[in-house]
Order: sequence, then C-alpha cells, then structure tokens
Amino acid sequence: CFGRVRHQKGTDVFVDAMCRLLPEHPDFCAVIIGNVTADQRAFNEGLKKRVEAAGLSDRIRFLGELPIADVPPWYQRILIYAFTSRNEGFGLTLLEAMSSGAALVAARAGAADKVVADGETGFLVPPGDATAMADAIGRLMRDPAHALEMGSKGRERVVSQFSIEAEADRIAAVYRNVLGFVR
Repeated sequence: CFGRVRHQKGTDVFVDAMCRLLPEHPDFCAVIIGNVTADQRAFNEGLKKRVEAAGLSDRIRFLGELPIADVPPWYQRILIYAFTSRNEGFGLTLLEAMSSGAALVAARAGAADKVVADGETGFLVPPGDATAMADAIGRLMRDPAHALEMGSKGRERVVSQFSIEAEADRIAAVYRNVLGFVR
C-alpha cells in the first residue's frame, strides 16, 4: 500500500486486511510506504499498535516516506498492490503498480473502475470495506500464478491505454478530427 498514510487513503483498511490474511499466509508480508503528516501521527501510531497487537510487526512494515528514486524498486518487488482509498482523484499509484506487473486489488474510488479491468488485471471492491479487500487479496495470495497473470495483463493494459504514447495518439486523434471539420 503506497501513498499518504491517512484515513482518506484507507491505510487502516489495508492494515485490517493484512491482519486477517497474514497469519494464514506465512510466505507473504505487507509494506506500507508513504508520508505521515503531523496531523496524521496519531492515526499512524494507532495502525502500528494494531499490527503489534496482532503479532505482525515483523511482517507488516511501515517504511515511511521514501525518496522518489527508491519507490520503483518496491513496486517491482510486490506481487499484489492494494489501492485502498476511500475517495480519490485519478489514483496514479494504480498505473505505477500496473506498469511494474503487480496484480491490483482496488477500492472503487476515483478512476479505479476505469483503470482496473475487474477480474482481468485485478479486483475492484467497495471503498472502506476491509472484508472485501481481504477476500480479494486472499484470492490472489492463494493463487500466486493467477496474480502473476493478472499483473502481466495489467502491464499490457497500462502500456496500451495509459502510456504517454497512447495519450499522445488520443490527443492527435482529437486534433485530426477537429481539423477535418474545419476544412
């Protein structure tokens, strides 16, 4: 789970899901990367206390804010990316995770339903629903080969539909269409 650590971003949903899943999946661990602003320190400390109470401090790691150059290698290390926002604009981390080949489990916030092909590149779940998040992540944890397949399809999707080249082609098509009407 990458992004600012706060209620709006659903970091608590991720922690709850991992506290349910990790005891059943000893080969997995969870990583939370993102900044904690002064007004969110109590929220972050509460999450760490939940993790400690669950006995998972060694398997749910809070890495804090990392230099931007250190983030891409983390995307490349993960099998499953959880997008847990309760509300969001576009949600760039979805594309970043897809471009690295991670399978997605995403809350239906912002443009997630336009980015994630539900059942193909990942799973979509209701925002704020830790049970649905855990169920979807659990499906992929139980079937890593399926997660790898979804991640591969996600990478193909991000390249074909969300790359700079694809965006430039769409913009050029708009101009060609407008210029065609002007003549």
